[in-house]
Amino acid sequence: MHVRGGGLLGRADELSGLRRLLAQSRLVTVTGGPGVGKSVLAAHAAAAVGSQLTDGVVIVRWWDGAPAQGRSAARAVVEAMDGETDGGPPAAGGEPSTPAATEGHEPTGAAGRQSAGARGDFSEAELIARLGERRVLVVLDDFDPVRDECLRLVQSLLLRAPGVRVLATGRQPLGLGQELVLRLGPLPVGAPGTAEEPGPAVELFMERARGAGRRATVRTAPGAAAPSPAAPDEAELRAVSDICARLEGVPLAVELAAAQSALHPPARLAHMLRLGQGWLGKPEAPLRRHRSLRAAVGASYALCGQEERTVWARLSVFAGEFDEDAAVHVCAGGGLDQARVASCLARLVLASVLEPVRDPGGVLPPRYRLPTAARGFGAERLESVGERVAAATRHLSWYRDVASKAHQLWSTGQHERATLLLRDEEPNLRAALERGPDSADRSATALGMVVDLWFWWAVCGHAAEGREHLRRLLPLGRADTPVGGQALWLAGWLAACTGAPEAEELLSQAWRVAVLCGDDATVGRVAHVQGVIALRDGATERAIEHLREAAHTVPVHADHGPPAAVSWAELAVAQAHVRPADALRSVRRASAGTQTRHDIWARSMTQYAYALVEHLRGRRSRAWRRAHKALAGVESVAGPLGAASVHQLITAIEHGPALGGVEWTPPCGWDPPGP
Repeated sequence: MHVRGGGLLGRADELSGLRRLLAQSRLVTVTGGPGVGKSVLAAHAAAAVGSQLTDGVVIVRWWDGAPAQGRSAARAVVEAMDGETDGGPPAAGGEPSTPAATEGHEPTGAAGRQSAGARGDFSEAELIARLGERRVLVVLDDFDPVRDECLRLVQSLLLRAPGVRVLATGRQPLGLGQELVLRLGPLPVGAPGTAEEPGPAVELFMERARGAGRRATVRTAPGAAAPSPAAPDEAELRAVSDICARLEGVPLAVELAAAQSALHPPARLAHMLRLGQGWLGKPEAPLRRHRSLRAAVGASYALCGQEERTVWARLSVFAGEFDEDAAVHVCAGGGLDQARVASCLARLVLASVLEPVRDPGGVLPPRYRLPTAARGFGAERLESVGERVAAATRHLSWYRDVASKAHQLWSTGQHERATLLLRDEEPNLRAALERGPDSADRSATALGMVVDLWFWWAVCGHAAEGREHLRRLLPLGRADTPVGGQALWLAGWLAACTGAPEAEELLSQAWRVAVLCGDDATVGRVAHVQGVIALRDGATERAIEHLREAAHTVPVHADHGPPAAVSWAELAVAQAHVRPADALRSVRRASAGTQTRHDIWARSMTQYAYALVEHLRGRRSRAWRRAHKALAGVESVAGPLGAASVHQLITAIEHGPALGGVEWTPPCGWDPPGP
């Protein structure tokens, strides 16, 4: 399926690894999800290994997910040895041309050349007697539809035919003790260690796209010479890389997408794939399950039991990695017991439907991922049985709790744990918030999530995303509640972070709601943001007034926003140039409470304010040490992008007082105005 120049594209390591396994064991199985190229890899390995065996290779295939004409596995091997076929077509691109092909064998005589119907079925004992002492490699390709029968046959071959080796391909291993397994994954999209050179998946797309262009030329102008392919420009390569990344490097998906390149340019094709992948198809493909990506994934679905199908469909609401607890919360119910979900996950992993992100049985709890194509197929099944809304509601409920846990971690000073949790769960949190709420309760739940994650948006560098969520959710719920007031304040802060003109209006609305609800914390935080805006605009006295109000108004242990210590630190920054004595008192006030000992963000802000005050007093050594302490805290929470102001202050300190008056517009969240 991804063959070039007589070799495999991007599979050199896997091919050499498979040959090593075949040298170590008499039974090797290649497993992997639909369309990753198991059959092609096995065919190339068999060709290389079979030349070293006296009696060559026997290749047996079961096409399109069903045994041809109900034949037994033993009979299928005999037909392959005799060169008989059922007319099964070849798979796409580079696979051998018959569903039961032989290499290195001559027919076994008149009895062997009789038709299957005249001969009747063939027993395992007769097959083993026929193989005798032959040294042969038997390839059982795509054995999943007859897995149990193949398992018994392979056991007999290994015990009673010592010269026989078996190479099998399927979605899951046979499960025999002496079996060695090679798990085949998708092709890399980018070359390792480089940003410019295209990876094997991109190369495969470009090669198949050129072939599709030549075929289109022949169809539209028979006899015309195909034009020489032009080298792709940088924009085209970026679009193709985007396509391959969305298809996750699955060779079949890449080939099906490349077949569309005669109709759509890469940029257009990349845009179309954002809406889904199941539509990708190639009607002329010989195998039914290779004629569309939906059919390829559907072949795996057909082999699953009813419980696995139900779990698969419900898992489609997850957008990224998830753990077992999340899966149980979302998938249990409707006749499926919680205790059964875990075993369904294990079986789906075994069947190459789910990808384990962390090895089950390891120190850390296992996490799983549903590939994009499988997720799209599952979403179709979920919609068809009318469970989409219920599964989405459970998904939202689970990630509402995740957001609440992250907020609790942040509020208790465990900033690094909070940000690590959110980085792990970011795709699913985003999916839960972007999924359109279909009721007032779900709108309120989603809005509460956004407010809980205030620090993720404002401090950790995701202001634009948080603002977009609030823009969609605020009109759907009531604003005259404490959560509504907090959401309006957060929307105003994020608007100020991104330079949007509506910041002041949103803050005014938030102030009115907070006053009516008696929410002193939100009243103080509105004043805090107004002070930061004023300081950014150069209105120092107005900034001092707002920040002093915030520092005195925000309760000591109020959550869902900056603590009072941050307002005191910001006040010290505002006072530093005009009232240095007041600035020193304010920064000492910021560091006096318990917040700065347990809160990395508040401590970093306080260290920054101290550094600025010491710098302006000419104490470079103290200023430099405090600035670096601030830098360490900021980078642990907001990352390098959030530390621009600290770096600028360090530069000013290191170059002396002449740079002390540098001014700039601070980024969002933690970053205070400059020295």
